[in-house]
Amino acid sequence: MTPNPTPTDLSPPEPSKTPSGLASVLRNLGLRNRSGFSISSTPATPSTSSNVNRSTSQFEYFPDLPESGRQELLDRLRKDKALSERIDAAEVLRTRVADFPSHVVGETWRIAQDLVDDDHPAEARQAGFKLFTACLKAMNEPSSLDRLRYYRTITRHESLDDFDDQLQAMLVLTSGGRNLASFEREIGGLLSKWLRALFSEAARARQIRKREGGSSDTVSAAEFCLKELFKFVTDVAKFNCQTFSEQEIIQLLSDVLSISRRTTNKRDIECSITFIETLITYGYIPPDSLRPCIEILCGTYSTIRDLADDTWRAVSNLCKSHMAHKCILTLLEILRKPSKKNSGTNTNTLRGAIWFLEKLLLENGESGLPKFQVSLVMSAFRDSLSRDSPRLEMSICGAICRILARPDIVSQISFDEWSIPLEILVHVSRRTTERADGVSLQRLGVKNVPRARSQDKEVNTAISQSLFQIINQLEESCRQPDFMQVEGVVEFFLEVYGHIPDSAAEFVLNYYSSGHLCYPSCAEWLENSRRLVDVFFRTRIRPTELRIQVLSLIKDVYETIREVCEQSLLHQFVLAVFDDFRTETDPKVLETLVKLIVDVATDSHMDMFNYLIGILIEYMHLDENLDIPPSGAAAESSHMSLRSSPGVSSSHGSLPNIVVRGLVKMFIRNMNTDAIKAVRVYEEIVKVAGSSACEEDARLTTMKFLFRLRADSENRVFLTDNTESDYLAGVLNRTGTSSDEKEVHLALLSPKDEDNSSSSRSNRSNSMSQSMLFRHSSSRGTPDRHDKNKRRSPLWSYPETRPLPEAPPQDASPVLLTFYDPGSEFPAKEGPTLDPKGALRVARWVERVIPIIQQGCDWKLYSYVLCHLPSQLANKTMFRNCKAHIGILRSYVCDQLHTNRLPDTDLPSEVKRADIAVCLIHMLTVLISYREHFAKNETEGIVKAFQLGLHSWNRTAKPCIHALSLCCYELPGSTSKFLSGILTKLSQIITSPVVSVHILEFLSALAKLPSLYSNFTEPDFRNIFGIAFRYIQHAKETATQRSSMHARGTSRETSEQNSLSEQPDLPQYVLTLAYNVLTTWFLSLRLSERLKYVSWIVRGLVLHDHSNQLDEQSEACIDMLQRFTFSRRDLKPPHKLTTPGIVSKNWVNGMTILSIEMAPDSGMSRITIRKPSGTSYYSLKPDYPDLRSQLMLKHLDVDSPLEESEDGEYDVTKLLPSHILLQFSGGTALTEHRPILLPEDDKTTRAIEVFDRIPIVDFHKIGVVYVGTGQTEEKEILANTAGSPDYTDFVDGLGDLVRLQGADLNTGGLDRVDNFDGEFAYFWRDRTTEIVFHVTTMMPTREEDPLHTYKKRHIGNDFVNIIFNNSGLPWRFGTIPSQFNFVSIVISPEARSSFVSSRLMNRGPDDLFYRVQVCCREGFSDISPAQEPKMVSAKSLPSFVRNLALNASVYSHVFNEGGREYISNTRHRLRSIKQLRERVGAPPNTFVSPPRATSPIRQTGNRRISAMSTQTTSTEYSLRTSPLQLNGDAERDPETEDLLMNLDFSRYT
Repeated sequence: MTPNPTPTDLSPPEPSKTPSGLASVLRNLGLRNRSGFSISSTPATPSTSSNVNRSTSQFEYFPDLPESGRQELLDRLRKDKALSERIDAAEVLRTRVADFPSHVVGETWRIAQDLVDDDHPAEARQAGFKLFTACLKAMNEPSSLDRLRYYRTITRHESLDDFDDQLQAMLVLTSGGRNLASFEREIGGLLSKWLRALFSEAARARQIRKREGGSSDTVSAAEFCLKELFKFVTDVAKFNCQTFSEQEIIQLLSDVLSISRRTTNKRDIECSITFIETLITYGYIPPDSLRPCIEILCGTYSTIRDLADDTWRAVSNLCKSHMAHKCILTLLEILRKPSKKNSGTNTNTLRGAIWFLEKLLLENGESGLPKFQVSLVMSAFRDSLSRDSPRLEMSICGAICRILARPDIVSQISFDEWSIPLEILVHVSRRTTERADGVSLQRLGVKNVPRARSQDKEVNTAISQSLFQIINQLEESCRQPDFMQVEGVVEFFLEVYGHIPDSAAEFVLNYYSSGHLCYPSCAEWLENSRRLVDVFFRTRIRPTELRIQVLSLIKDVYETIREVCEQSLLHQFVLAVFDDFRTETDPKVLETLVKLIVDVATDSHMDMFNYLIGILIEYMHLDENLDIPPSGAAAESSHMSLRSSPGVSSSHGSLPNIVVRGLVKMFIRNMNTDAIKAVRVYEEIVKVAGSSACEEDARLTTMKFLFRLRADSENRVFLTDNTESDYLAGVLNRTGTSSDEKEVHLALLSPKDEDNSSSSRSNRSNSMSQSMLFRHSSSRGTPDRHDKNKRRSPLWSYPETRPLPEAPPQDASPVLLTFYDPGSEFPAKEGPTLDPKGALRVARWVERVIPIIQQGCDWKLYSYVLCHLPSQLANKTMFRNCKAHIGILRSYVCDQLHTNRLPDTDLPSEVKRADIAVCLIHMLTVLISYREHFAKNETEGIVKAFQLGLHSWNRTAKPCIHALSLCCYELPGSTSKFLSGILTKLSQIITSPVVSVHILEFLSALAKLPSLYSNFTEPDFRNIFGIAFRYIQHAKETATQRSSMHARGTSRETSEQNSLSEQPDLPQYVLTLAYNVLTTWFLSLRLSERLKYVSWIVRGLVLHDHSNQLDEQSEACIDMLQRFTFSRRDLKPPHKLTTPGIVSKNWVNGMTILSIEMAPDSGMSRITIRKPSGTSYYSLKPDYPDLRSQLMLKHLDVDSPLEESEDGEYDVTKLLPSHILLQFSGGTALTEHRPILLPEDDKTTRAIEVFDRIPIVDFHKIGVVYVGTGQTEEKEILANTAGSPDYTDFVDGLGDLVRLQGADLNTGGLDRVDNFDGEFAYFWRDRTTEIVFHVTTMMPTREEDPLHTYKKRHIGNDFVNIIFNNSGLPWRFGTIPSQFNFVSIVISPEARSSFVSSRLMNRGPDDLFYRVQVCCREGFSDISPAQEPKMVSAKSLPSFVRNLALNASVYSHVFNEGGREYISNTRHRLRSIKQLRERVGAPPNTFVSPPRATSPIRQTGNRRISAMSTQTTSTEYSLRTSPLQLNGDAERDPETEDLLMNLDFSRYT
């Protein structure tokens, strides 16, 4: 007998792998402990319903059991056995029962079924359920009764500790939920019961885990069982849905939905969704349960995105079923009438419904889904807004965005249906606080923006981004020609204007503009205009171009309607734009605003004009008590600094400067139409100019305008384009590229900006790129950005480009005059101004300028005043009511020049204080023209300032000399008082090479004004002669050095260093001027005083040279002395002797040509003595015995106004006996001589005739041209046949009127036979010079000569032309082109006048002033006191200009020689005499000293001791040497002494 196996033997072997399944888990951990033991979710997933029929043999292996062993195990399983033994037997049998016969299997379970009773321990129950499960697997189709009995065995057990085993048994019994036979009516309730029980247990376990801080990744046993149960329930529904009643389905679905609502676990909801989807797929959803079911699906979709596909699949399947219509209605109903329970869940449900409706709508009937109208969805969306949920509105906005992105869906929206989605979007937009790029809506000007909360930021951002996409989509649609809802979309854009990008805003503006919605043709045009202004213009963050587009539209409308609408309506329309004017910080927008104000102000009445002026003036004080509204304070704070920033990104500088430019425009536009408006603007501009608190560039703009104000001869105001301030601009270094401009150029080339911009681009976020989309516009580029580090260029330079904001009128204003109060001067020149409100009070402007001159200010402004004030003061008519102010200005300028106390200001490195002094001197020079306002001591103060300026600064000597030249004519009394001191100062500064020409020109001019030097003493005259001697010596030495350097091949650089650094023609001009000064001043001496200067002058002429020979110029000069020392008369040829048989002889007598003509019968003789300086004629008649012998000397004069005046002023003595002796003495012969008879041949005759044709004086031709009003072309200028009365007076003062026909004068080419060039001409002459004036208006204008070549052949060949410019325009050198016109002396009235006014002018010559300036061809040196403009009275004008023309002509002759020596007529005559001497074999005119005993003390070899100091190569040092010791005891060599004795004719006369 085989022994029964022991429990040990019967125990199963150790499994090779841990059995899976919840049973083993519960056996190890159990559910008995309700404290919540759990298992990890990481182990392999337990068995599911798909493998419930798996064989346990795959996990355990047991050997086959014989029948005897089987019976033994059954016996051990019986109730009478011990419980532990029974458990062991059950464990063994569950592995073997599959091999038992069916009846044995049934018997086995019948014996062991009590093990699962509740009164047994858990271990026994588990063993029983496992055995039961094994038996069910082994049974072969049990009967219905057995199935029911087995089912109830499973279900009657209530303990959840054994639920896993129960579920495993149920799975086997139902074949994984497929077979519910015998208990199909009972299982529905069981499943519901189990679901509720296990969910409660799982929820309790989760609470415990949460309380104890357990990991959410762990899964409790109850949770695992609940999941397994859901799978089983789902399978039951899948395979047996048809067997359940509707009520059972409702109940089961209700339990599942209840779990979904109550759970917080994703796995529970996932299982619920799977069950619902299975029920929809394999069964149906009861109608009563449809809404709860859809709500769960909607809620799940909105909260668990991982289940979105599952929920959508469930809903889509539901919509594909017969309940599709009901499902859609339910979704719509959910949105229209949301449940009030559980607000949070309800909101998620609504959001899910929105998404499902969106998806269904986007499917558009595809994939078997229903198709329905967009309006239904939009209506439901609108109804759901009553829920007032941010997230719900976010979902709606996103859904609409995606719907509108589908063109095929958009095309289904009818015209009337568009209002619903747009209405929804407007409502949703009110929830947001910022637009998509993060910009606050407050900065965009949106009103009633909700307070921003951190918890709503995500929602607000999502809504804003959706709105942005929707707006872009709608904008794109609106650009399509077939889109019919443009009007509604534009209205929507205006409702959500804070969110629309710039391109959409531009589209709106273009729509309003093209539709004329802002014009009166539209009923709401005023409202539309205000709306655009409020929405787009007031929004400072909008691009500049967009805001300017709004203003452009407003301006276009205004210009269209201003002629047809009342002014009150116009102002109501346009004033809304200016509400926030004072807080505007965008330069371009501000500029456009100012332009609009200017346009409106031009056409407005005075009250509105004052209001608009007030707006602009108020802006000038933006930095004082600034109060920006809260809505824009934060947004604009960063921009406020741009107001005064000099580097603001604008072509017009700072913001106040833009406003000031607007004020200037207002003046320009009103000056010719409304004087009161212009004066009102002028007063405000003047205030800005004098305000130190205003920005520099704004003040400079006012000065650019104010300094261009001028008045014509009728006191009418106009603006000049050219201030003619180039000279002072050059002095102040404002004409070239300054260092500031170079630094700006370098800064602009710096690569740092590029690097920084690249870095910033690399770090941009997505929001930044979206921000760029907001700024994008298809018709605009990227707006300019301000660079804070950018250096600004200098505020002004000369010449200025567009100094005024717009071109002023060319003509003077017909309505605006300068103000005049006759009480300001006595006697009054005219009556008072008729309308003071419409007159310009220039004194207001002068009041602002005087403190700047007195105290100084910022250099840019101070330099501008210094540069431009003199040229404005030159318009004397403009300042007719400023007598007191001019006096104060003169006082301050004189005081600064007297004390050398100039205003303290920060000067740039290239400008010195001496430059400021030069400007002040120039200003004071102009003030000379206001002499009638000054007392005598004040005019003396002016002259004193110029005298002090001769040596106060290095750079002021030249302008002071020029000013003193003018004072000689305009202030003769005051100048005469200081003249001796002035000459002393001049003698002290002759070491400066830059003033040599100007000193000599001054002395030359002074010599022609005898009234000034009537009180001169001998030292004064000697001082003048000494100055001339020094320059003669200097010029000779310079010429010698240059010739020697050229001979030695010295470099050009060395030559320039050792010379005056002047042009080659300047030394020759200096030498010529020096000899002219000697001659002129000698001739200015009284006849009785001349002899005592002869010896002194001769010594000076001799001692300047290095040899014991006379140079040619000195020889000619001494000859002049011999001619005029004892005579004041010029001789002219008498009538020729006509008596027959005249005998003539010619001799060379020293340096003269002596000719005697005699009638042999009567003995009457005529003696002609030809000398370099002139020709003398004497008649000799013999004394017969019956008659008293007498020698008749007849001195025939040439009329000279100068001579007559001098005779009347000094004495009537014109000839002394010594004169006759000198004429026969042989001139400047240096050797012993006797007369040499000239051969009587044709050659001698021709030589004498040629000699007689050489003029005895220097001759000059000067052209005079009149330029009429507005004339600029050569043809019209030369066509003038008459000029204005003042021109006629000027020409008449130039010289004497002489008839040309038959004239024996040198006419400079004018016809003297047939009056072809006119009947008369003007001549002027003194004893050394003769001038003919080619006056174009006196020459006939011929029809056959339309180009006036007959006139031009004269003035075109004149080196110097005097231009009387009455055109009112600047004269352009070269207007009358010619190869030989070197100099133009331009005379312009200080106040331009028209053709009529110039002829009705009734002011005297002391009241009329002219601006005189010398304009030279390029390459000319600075040679004239009028190189810078000078103001000259009409009384002094002819003599002043004549002297300028004479000097200019002399220099032109020198210049025309190309630097070679200039030969005067006197020297030509001297050379002719020498040539004649050479022809007859006369010895050369060289000095040979007679033999004498040599003294060891005086012996000097071949070296002559000069009266000058030792010669040096330094030009400056040669000028600095001591004066000539002409009367001293300096030791001289014998040859020099003999030469002096030979030439000094004063010893024997």
